[in-house]
Amino acid sequence: MKNNFLHFIDRWLWQWFKGSTDSVSNNDLSFSYIVKYSGEVSSSDYLPMLIALHGDGDAVDSFYEMALDKFNVRARIILITAPISHEMGNVWPYSADQFAEYGKVFSQIVDTLAIKYPTVNKPILLGFSGGGTMAYYQAVKHGDSYTYIFPVSGLLFKEQLGGRSSKPDAKVYAYHGKSDEVVSFSAGKEAIKLLKKKGVNVNFTEFESGHHGLFAEMKSEITQAVEKKLKSL
Repeated sequence: MKNNFLHFIDRWLWQWFKGSTDSVSNNDLSFSYIVKYSGEVSSSDYLPMLIALHGDGDAVDSFYEMALDKFNVRARIILITAPISHEMGNVWPYSADQFAEYGKVFSQIVDTLAIKYPTVNKPILLGFSGGGTMAYYQAVKHGDSYTYIFPVSGLLFKEQLGGRSSKPDAKVYAYHGKSDEVVSFSAGKEAIKLLKKKGVNVNFTEFESGHHGLFAEMKSEITQAVEKKLKSL
């Protein structure tokens, strides 16, 4: 009876914690996030971590429902809210000055989260649209904080990178639609060229649909690709 009661309490706490909201700060910059879990797990388990970045103007809950709710492997999913307030909502860095302010701190925040929660290996990073641009930036500048990086419908220009880059350790799997009406397909291809020039190991997958149709048409393929990497950690 006692063991059943303790199991009940553990499961109740896990359900409460499953969608918990929190924030983490570094150098006077704060990032809010929520925690989700996939698979049969407890919040105290050592798990692979997926850091997920929504698109500009979106929110973590809607991004989770659109892109991440079909994961079945055991994982801890950290959805981070973009840090810059804008009339369209919260957005990710775009200019070189914004990346200089937020880029390094973001990688330090990820390192902190990987210590705060029981984590297997380094996190995987996935970003869509504006979050995809941050994912590309992290691949070039702070790749040693991640095992794999999945930029989806993002872009990156050399002018956004600023000064010296770090060793690009993480393998990148990028996705972009040929009919993307928000972030052009040509911009996505230029980002791939830039990453390769910087020595990043990158694989590029193109598909036929547009920007917002990606997770309707490619969700299963992207989910399976990320799940495969989560299982490997």
